[in-house]
Amino acid sequence: MTRPDDNRSCHRAPQLHPAAGYVADHAAALAAARTPSDVLAALAAMEAACREAREWIAVDLVLNDGWSYAEVGRAMGTTRQAASKAYADPVNARMRRSVMGRDDAVVIVGCGTAKLDQPAPAGRMYTGSYHRACRRAADRVGGRLVILSARYGLLTPDTVIEPYELRMGQPGAVTVPALYAQARRFGIDVAGTVTVLAGRDYADPVSAVWPHARRPLDGTRGMPEQMAVLAELARTATTPVVTNPRFTAPIPEGRAA
Repeated sequence: MTRPDDNRSCHRAPQLHPAAGYVADHAAALAAARTPSDVLAALAAMEAACREAREWIAVDLVLNDGWSYAEVGRAMGTTRQAASKAYADPVNARMRRSVMGRDDAVVIVGCGTAKLDQPAPAGRMYTGSYHRACRRAADRVGGRLVILSARYGLLTPDTVIEPYELRMGQPGAVTVPALYAQARRFGIDVAGTVTVLAGRDYADPVSAVWPHARRPLDGTRGMPEQMAVLAELARTATTPVVTNPRFTAPIPEGRAA
């Protein structure tokens, strides 16, 4: 980029904007591809990620850093008119979404180890007592319910997924940049109130996307204390959990999710 103040923060690309980390994830997947079909699939995914990241970064430079369309165009090797045509509508949409999002509430619950043995909506896939306790607490905490899956990332309860065996932090688990991209795509990254009902392995990635996220289970020692906190939350009525009709669920490779 060509702005004079770009050099004041010379970090690696993923540190400049979360979307750059999302592209870096796809670059790593491309490097790991072992067959021609894997390479083609990874290239297609990376091209889509680059398109999204380019738009998100350009929009945020205009809205957050005060860049003009001329500066955006110059950085991208094009004209002010081309940059304005490409990004004026996304800038306006992002501005409206940011204002609306201040009043949005999202409640995120972690997935669970115990699952059904066949494809099912995410809201029915996880059968363990801990996940069910999180869901009961989420009903009382209030907000738009989202399930954080180690494999699929952010899911609505009606999203059909395959059973899997994976935990956050393990190889192949969803990454923070991927979660950011999902949240940005769904328009919930700007939610004013976010509550995460999950252990640290799941709450930390949520906080990386939403630094202001509330974490009621922090400070608990072990499952019994967490279950006690969840039970207390479930006894405190607030606002019922709702599903935002504007929120579209992610689509993992091979299946709608």
